[in-house]
Amino acid sequence: MSTLKQKYNSLFNEIIKNYFSSKEINEFRKKILNGSGSKSGQSGEKMFKSQEEKNFNSGHHLVIETDLLITFAESRLPEDKFLELLLSLGQMAITLGEYSLAIDINESILYKTKKNKEYVNISASAYLALGEMNSRQAHWQLSFNNIKKASDIFEKQKDNYGKAKCENLLGTIYGEMGDLNKAKKYFERSLSLIEKINDASLKGTVEINLGIINNIQGEYELALSFYQRALLNFRKVNNIKRIAEVKHNIGMSYIKLNKYEEALNNFDEAVSASLKAGSLSVLGITYVSKAHLYTLKKDYSLAEAFANKAMDICYKTNDKLSIADIYKIKGIIQRHKLNYDTSESYFLTSLRINKEFDNKLNYAETNYEMGLLYKETGNLKGSKNYFNNALKYFKSINAMPEIKNILEITNY
Repeated sequence: MSTLKQKYNSLFNEIIKNYFSSKEINEFRKKILNGSGSKSGQSGEKMFKSQEEKNFNSGHHLVIETDLLITFAESRLPEDKFLELLLSLGQMAITLGEYSLAIDINESILYKTKKNKEYVNISASAYLALGEMNSRQAHWQLSFNNIKKASDIFEKQKDNYGKAKCENLLGTIYGEMGDLNKAKKYFERSLSLIEKINDASLKGTVEINLGIINNIQGEYELALSFYQRALLNFRKVNNIKRIAEVKHNIGMSYIKLNKYEEALNNFDEAVSASLKAGSLSVLGITYVSKAHLYTLKKDYSLAEAFANKAMDICYKTNDKLSIADIYKIKGIIQRHKLNYDTSESYFLTSLRINKEFDNKLNYAETNYEMGLLYKETGNLKGSKNYFNNALKYFKSINAMPEIKNILEITNY
């Protein structure tokens, strides 16, 4: 059985135990699941050659079994419990990287609660979940709209915990878009809202995000300090997925410190943890980072292998920003192989996607790589333009290491 399927089974079983008796669970499994084609589908997976192919093919079983459970539950649970079940299933889908399913479930919650003020907090949680899914697919305006709806409800309910989750997500979005000053403001506001709330998970999440901001701005030791605090919080609650994210980000800081072996060790730990957690989203970004690391180590064969693995996963999770990053890495690989036309095509594709989704940081990083490409091919005018584009953004976020690097290369 694949790790993803094991994680799904674990989450699914935990959820149904919270809402149904042993007798009801047996009834669901015997009468409903046995006739769903689920078992035949699993045996049919043997035709696929690789474990990775099996992993990618298992998503439809999750959708079928979740749909069947929702139908089974609707006539058996009180309305409030049924809506809580839907929220739990939506979170399960998010954890497993099944974003389309998560969106469908949360939209269903909103439809069912729109005329009942008794369930406004459940509506707020659904809006927030939708905002998160929109942000992961880089649909920024949709995300902002849904988060605002959630935030307004939490504000009226004087729910600091819900409000803090909204502030944290807004910080994440502004960070993805490259507006680090706004991101930092929202993260700090989120942390202040939960200062007196005993929630290790949310505190750890905000600490990761503050670590990322400090890492981008060149404050690597401060970033590592935030990551270590986050790691302690996530270990308290044994949140394997979040531990994987922290390990990934620690690896990113070590790359900036030119400590490549330490970075690789943390990436490997992130891969192990994300597989254990069944998190394709974390696995995908860690493969992206490993590909980047191997370009720095000048091992372009391994870099390409991890870039291709990352591309497979990121297409499945519809992670547009990571896909843009992969095209940038592929451009770097082809530049070092002296395949300049192919390199340029990859960089231009990365620029196009980053511009389309307004990712200023990745856009600047790819401008920098284009500057290097054009300098190497003797197009000095083009090189200067791309370096200037990158420099302008790095100055706006006070990213001193990148600013210093560009100034040294261009001799401005």
